Amino acid sequence: MIGNRTQGLRLLSHGFVVVFIMALFAGMHFYSIFVLERVSEGQVNLHLYLLGVFIAGLLSYPFKEEKIQQTTMQSFLWVTAVRKSNYQTAIIALLIFAIVFTTKDKAISRIFVGSYILSAWFSLIIINRYVPDWIAGFAFRGRNSVRTIFLGSAKSARRLEQWAERQPFFGIDILGLITYEMATDLKLKMPIIGEFMDMELIMEAYKVDQIVLLETRNSDWWIDPVVELCEKHGCRILIFNPWEEYFDQELLPVQLGGHTFFTLQEEPLENPINRAMKRILDIVVSLPVVLFVLPLLCLLVKCMQLRQAPGPLFFKQERSGQRGRRFKIYKFRSMRDAGTDRTREGEQAKEGDDRIFPFGQIMRKTSIDEFPQFINVLLGQMSTVGPRPHLLEHDDQFSQQVNIYRTRHFVKPGITGLAQSKGFRGEITDRRLIEERVHYDLQYIRGWSIWLDLLILFKTAVQILRPPKSAY
Repeated sequence: MIGNRTQGLRLLSHGFVVVFIMALFAGMHFYSIFVLERVSEGQVNLHLYLLGVFIAGLLSYPFKEEKIQQTTMQSFLWVTAVRKSNYQTAIIALLIFAIVFTTKDKAISRIFVGSYILSAWFSLIIINRYVPDWIAGFAFRGRNSVRTIFLGSAKSARRLEQWAERQPFFGIDILGLITYEMATDLKLKMPIIGEFMDMELIMEAYKVDQIVLLETRNSDWWIDPVVELCEKHGCRILIFNPWEEYFDQELLPVQLGGHTFFTLQEEPLENPINRAMKRILDIVVSLPVVLFVLPLLCLLVKCMQLRQAPGPLFFKQERSGQRGRRFKIYKFRSMRDAGTDRTREGEQAKEGDDRIFPFGQIMRKTSIDEFPQFINVLLGQMSTVGPRPHLLEHDDQFSQQVNIYRTRHFVKPGITGLAQSKGFRGEITDRRLIEERVHYDLQYIRGWSIWLDLLILFKTAVQILRPPKSAY
């Protein structure tokens, strides 16, 4: 998760650099034409130089992070900002001089080129120093922050105090330390918030998103309970030492500031660029549906409801979204109006369910009843593709059956998902079915790509025309 945030931040920051150096060249060029009147319009091949500056910007991207003994936070401070600016400006200068030399361009002023390179160098120092912080503040902090606690000894926690102090930059909010021993370490800057035996109560009280395991203590008596609790509560695990012998899954290394951590899964959607791409897809798909399709469906559904089962048009119900945040989901009402009777509301729909009116059966089979959820997508509460949100009581029930169930809440719930595209729809009659759905949901979270979303949407569209037998 932290690695994806770092990668996304580097890409976005450099993207800003590329746009800026092109805008700076164009701005200075037009200033020379219309204000200083030192060159005539069209005399300089602006498009060629802009292409050269663009290529220089791409070439100046540092594909490998610098191997220096300091934190990622420090890499955005002044010393490294100057180092980055020097490298970027050198590439820009080489490309511009190469264009001037190969085209034998005498129209462009050498004073203009020198002024542009000097202005770019100075501006890039400011950009490399401050823009990453601005992007991080927008993309990672506030609602996107990750509430984190350390688990281990005070001695181990002390080794990471400097690292912990800088993690708010990436939205990692360090709450304190949970120990497995009676400890009061006055030299420890972070608070000791409890002991291992009270871990579940602490996780619920602080609404913890991530646990950092500090060491093994040469014993595995507490590792299994920690993993089980984190999976049960949908909490990430970040591992500070190579503890592969305690885990059945492959550990994924994350290099941060000279320290090695491990996590149990990749999370491509923690990359802000990937999140932005997914959000754009959500809007592109949902906006036309809400504006043009939903009004017609509302009219059709309301007419059929008045004939077969009078009552409200929509069915609204609380569900759990990303990070367990609750929201009201919208559906076309496909069951007879129960009025104030809520006794059967948490009961799963079964084949031949007497609560479903005839046209409601058609809606459920063709997924027409799900179309109002595009409103939830536009509101940012859901995505077009993601793990399907279940009833709150079913969340509790399924999390008891499958420990890793709540890890589905790492991402926004979806109107459709990988599990649904594989035919897992309708009533969940045994534990195997929920295990299969969770398996595909986690596979989606770990392997997300924009192409996977498009493939799932295509398969879902096919299923609307040819519904699986489990859809009722």
